[in-house]
Amino acid sequence: MNNVDYVVKVLECCRKREDNLRNGESVGKYNLYFDRMRKYARKLIDENGQEALLPYLENESISVRSDIAGLLFHCYPEQCTQVLQEIAAMTPQNGLPKCFIRVVVTARDTLKYGVHTNFP
Repeated sequence: MNNVDYVVKVLECCRKREDNLRNGESVGKYNLYFDRMRKYARKLIDENGQEALLPYLENESISVRSDIAGLLFHCYPEQCTQVLQEIAAMTPQNGLPKCFIRVVVTARDTLKYGVHTNFP
């Protein structure tokens, strides 16, 4: 596969994770796509193609932005930290759909504890 294929696969996993949240599906299924997304991102980064994911830090979906920020955290720490801070500040009171609370909690945890050095 080439870099474009890996980007497409990463984004497919991101969208399936978002659908999982919207539909209230199991955490196991959510994590299944996390593992797949992480593996595709690792291959992309190993081939020095991580820059292809940068535009998705500005995606309209907070779920996609959060996933990409986590994947690129070690490559672009300042940009990813900014995205995660924006997401961490979201609440249902300021318009966040309740189904995305998990995304906000993940962003807060990432900011508090960081990302494992071997991730993705």
